[in-house]
Amino acid sequence: MNQIISLQISGNIAHQAISRPRNTLHFKTLATAMSIATILAAPVNADSIPATVLDPNLQVGVAVSGLSQPIGVVFLAANDMLVLEKGSGQVKRVINGAVQATPVLDLPVNSNSERGLLSMALHPQFPEVPEVFICWTESSTGADSSAVLEVPVLGNRVDRYRWEPANGGRLVFEENLLKLRALQTDNIQVAGQPTSANANPQGNHNGGVIKFGPDGNLYVFMGDQGRRGWLQNLPNGPFLKAPLVDDTYGGPAPDDVHLSGVILRLNTNGGAPVDNPFFAAGAAIGGGVGANIQKIYSYGHRNGFGMAFDPTSGALWETENADDAFSELNRVIPGMNGGWIQFAGPASRISQFKAIETTQFNNAMQQVRYPPTRIAYTPALGKARLLTLPGSLYVDPELSWKYEIGPAGTAFVDGDALGAEYNGTLWMGSSRGFAQVGANGGSLYRIKLTADRLHVDVSADPRLADKVADNLFRAQKFDGTESETLQIGTGFGTTTDIEQGPDGNLYVVSITDSSIYRISRKP
Repeated sequence: MNQIISLQISGNIAHQAISRPRNTLHFKTLATAMSIATILAAPVNADSIPATVLDPNLQVGVAVSGLSQPIGVVFLAANDMLVLEKGSGQVKRVINGAVQATPVLDLPVNSNSERGLLSMALHPQFPEVPEVFICWTESSTGADSSAVLEVPVLGNRVDRYRWEPANGGRLVFEENLLKLRALQTDNIQVAGQPTSANANPQGNHNGGVIKFGPDGNLYVFMGDQGRRGWLQNLPNGPFLKAPLVDDTYGGPAPDDVHLSGVILRLNTNGGAPVDNPFFAAGAAIGGGVGANIQKIYSYGHRNGFGMAFDPTSGALWETENADDAFSELNRVIPGMNGGWIQFAGPASRISQFKAIETTQFNNAMQQVRYPPTRIAYTPALGKARLLTLPGSLYVDPELSWKYEIGPAGTAFVDGDALGAEYNGTLWMGSSRGFAQVGANGGSLYRIKLTADRLHVDVSADPRLADKVADNLFRAQKFDGTESETLQIGTGFGTTTDIEQGPDGNLYVVSITDSSIYRISRKP
């Protein structure tokens, strides 16, 4: 079972190092804990090994340092960026590598576990349309907090701001577009059900990545929040007897408190585009649940920190974290059902998914009201259990890892600034640093796509022909077996965001190293 320790960092892989909470949460093993408080407090190279790119034609350097828990970056122009700090709630302007003294925005965030200031996106016509969109978790106290319970139930917000560039710049609030679940009190008994076995409140699985697509719509990734309802492919929720709810707040239908494990597609005013895949289905259901279903682009997702649009095809790709088995890289199609919680990884591997989750770690997938012993024994039975919204389609991941590899921020390379061989490649970071887990922690991965841009090109390693990296068991996970041809960098720590700058270089945000790295072509 998970050990309760006093370092006060969550240990479930999708929410390990992307946090610095003060509440006592879980670690898979005591060894996993290491000196994480020291790691997060240290300056550059907190990952204990230097950031290195493995291609001798590339180089890496520190573009920005002196930050506190940087989690995301957007570019206003060349050498002019806005950087988000997860725990301080501040958006800082960085000009020519220098962090400006006055933040352009300071929000009262709750930063427990994976909460905090999470993501930012500029309007596609920025700066002509000076709108800026921010995803963040608000504190219920009106001040920054890391206490797990100091958050509204619907504390994860997406807000629209206006950029005013005068006098160094500032962001001015305009409108709230979305409020999503933040408070997880699954340690409280549900009326009419057995006493809860969930030990503590949680602050994880918020997802939080927002991106504009080439269609001009805003895409929002919301993690599963530990819910076990419709959108986790449990039509009757996690319980075996009435009342058939999800938790103390109701469910399992996706009302406002249970809209989770989804990618939403929104207009810039927060409404649902009429060409969304479930717009008609939501209209037929009606009410708040129907309105939420109209906003869904895909569902059946666990949690993730990376979304990126292919600049060639326009397709959306998403990274998804495992509990213990089967991290995923997905090409998301409209109406996709990713399969969670009936599946992780390809359907053909469901027996391995069940075996790992029930025997090799702690026999729980966070929400113990639905234990992994209830995973189906066959792919056919698992598919029969899926919640099927009209027009939905179950899709296997394009690439997965048998044991958690910890995918995090991701970005496509557009153009030849890094070399023609990198044009169109997808880069992916890690959700734990080498200093925390060793092995492949802190790695960067470079993934090529097939000529039609529909699949991952695995031709460099015949072992990947089945689209699964069969990495080996480690108590701390992150084994790199069968990822050797994918790995392109080491020592980058926990990389919450990767963005391509106006100069064509890649900028890697490391929350553990308190820095933003720049990867460029050697002269």
